[in-house]
Amino acid sequence: MGSIPSVLEHLTIPTPFNVGPVHIFWLKGEDGWTLVDTGPKTPDALICIERFMQTHKFGFGDIARIVLTHQHVDHSGLAAFVAEKSGASILAHEGAIPYIERDPEFMDWHHEFFRRLYRENGVPEEMLTTVERFQEMMDMYADPALIHGTLADGDGLPGHPDWRTVYTPGHTQNHIALYCEADGLMLSGDFLIKEISSNAFIEPALVREAERPKPLLVYRDTLYRIASMPIKRMLSAHGSEIDDPRGLIQFRLQRQEERATRIAMLLAEGPLTVFELSAHLFPKVYKKEMPLTFSEILGHLDLLERNERVQRVECDGIIRYKNQGK
Repeated sequence: MGSIPSVLEHLTIPTPFNVGPVHIFWLKGEDGWTLVDTGPKTPDALICIERFMQTHKFGFGDIARIVLTHQHVDHSGLAAFVAEKSGASILAHEGAIPYIERDPEFMDWHHEFFRRLYRENGVPEEMLTTVERFQEMMDMYADPALIHGTLADGDGLPGHPDWRTVYTPGHTQNHIALYCEADGLMLSGDFLIKEISSNAFIEPALVREAERPKPLLVYRDTLYRIASMPIKRMLSAHGSEIDDPRGLIQFRLQRQEERATRIAMLLAEGPLTVFELSAHLFPKVYKKEMPLTFSEILGHLDLLERNERVQRVECDGIIRYKNQGK
């Protein structure tokens, strides 16, 4: 029997987060349905999934597997529940395992990493509670889930011979997308979003001894690599369909360079910490959205440092950055 072509459906689920609704995708293949991301662990998300299955006349038992593009709770929150109800396997990149399974040793290291990183980059002590709030948010919107198998770059998608995995790190270091070469179509998760730039989040290395990943540098390398692929359109997890992926990638790369230049100009006036730069560039949200703005600033400083435009200076345990010309 020849291969059964995949049927692709999408479902938009509300989230309680500023990013807005999340799109999850359903692929019907040789052995049932593959669910790409699940939405957060909320009653509204579960109702949406159950109504979708009722409309399309199938049930939890028809779900063969769940693919998680990355660990963020708006994508992985219901994975444990759906897997338990359906018996489906959960697949993700290996780097997502300690997050999704909520490995205690890794989570301790994760929190230790951020407390130290925030302190040495000028974040006030009273704002370090953001580390505990991160854990609370994970616990509220996602249950720990066992990963049954991993997907790496180039791996085929079980049950769907026309789809393969593309490793797309940057937004997170474990981000993956799914690509159907015959259609030139990518399910791109949060790798690229039409309406807003996808933040390259600071994350700890998976082991304590390793150097801190530099996500914006990784993301830019990924953007260049994906731009070289014959992708005609992308279906993102947020926002509208992307019908010119290469053009949007070029625009995002240009905007990153413009932001880096703006930061370098600020530093020409004198050395500043990451936190001080966040206050300058994001005065309305730098306290409320500190992890996001912190990642944005530090990522662009990594870019400037690699290009030898800024230099780190440390005094009394606090790191500041100065313009190389000063």
